Amino acid sequence: MTFKHLKLILALALGVAVLALVLLHFDLGLVARALQRAGLGGLALVIAAGLAAELVLAVGIIPLLPRPMPLGVIFAARQLRDSSSDVLPITQLGGVVFAARAFVLAGLSAFEASASVIADLTTETFAQGLYVLAGVAASLSLLHRNALLSPWAGAMLGGALFLSLGSLLFAVLQLNGSRWAERLGGRLFASTASHAHNFSAAVHAIYLARTRVALSILLQFAGWIASGLWLWVVLAVMDLHPGLGQAVAIQALVEGLRSATVFIPAAIGVQEAGYAAVAPVFGLPPEIGLAVSLLRRARDILVAAPVLLAWQVVEGRRAAARSIDIDIR
Repeated sequence: MTFKHLKLILALALGVAVLALVLLHFDLGLVARALQRAGLGGLALVIAAGLAAELVLAVGIIPLLPRPMPLGVIFAARQLRDSSSDVLPITQLGGVVFAARAFVLAGLSAFEASASVIADLTTETFAQGLYVLAGVAASLSLLHRNALLSPWAGAMLGGALFLSLGSLLFAVLQLNGSRWAERLGGRLFASTASHAHNFSAAVHAIYLARTRVALSILLQFAGWIASGLWLWVVLAVMDLHPGLGQAVAIQALVEGLRSATVFIPAAIGVQEAGYAAVAPVFGLPPEIGLAVSLLRRARDILVAAPVLLAWQVVEGRRAAARSIDIDIR
């Protein structure tokens, strides 16, 4: 067993332990009743709203691509990225590799696809930092008015602020020539120095196109706002009707927590604890937060299963066609 595998196992174990604590701590009867109110119709609406939010997030990469690509390919790449990291025992960064592979299958070269998805990750990180900051600002007064959470308000807000500023700093460093792209290129294209150089050059060429980068950040921010609207739909199907601003703020804080624990595959336990902890800040029982997380898990699995299966079919057909071509030669 390699050290990398050991770290993955330990991260999974930590996430499962947190999940077990959350499930043992809260009233699962209240969680079940909230899920019953949603029903299958509500779950279908949650899935549809999630796909719509995913589409808005997906278009953020369009300004960064070297040439126009069909919207279906762009959406499929983004969905493959998120579905793989949502349900497979890999980190969110592993999903980025899957997205690059999707673009390669659609006709981009390996270094073009890799450069585009890495630049997309950078602009998304910047937009997410702004999104978390918005969530912090929206929840500031609410945290201080909550008797239970008020003593912890400083620590919670400080942590969220640190995460958002850290995300912004990471993105700014990349946009201004950090050597991270070169190191990543060396890992992705270790066997071919010229490809690693091409990858690094492609990344920095994208970063120098400031207008395209700014447009990508704007689209990514709109996508994160759309994820907050998705949460509003989730709460609505459970017969809860918070304001849109509250839903956006809750989602922002939870996404900030997920980003901080990117090393835990699928954010197991972290997502459940995050929703349960943030929900009371906005006047909702923690069990509602847990129910939201479970609905999100159900949506992720139901969407990921056909997406990952379709990807395997495409890869299988490609491998079979290559094998036949080799035999013919």
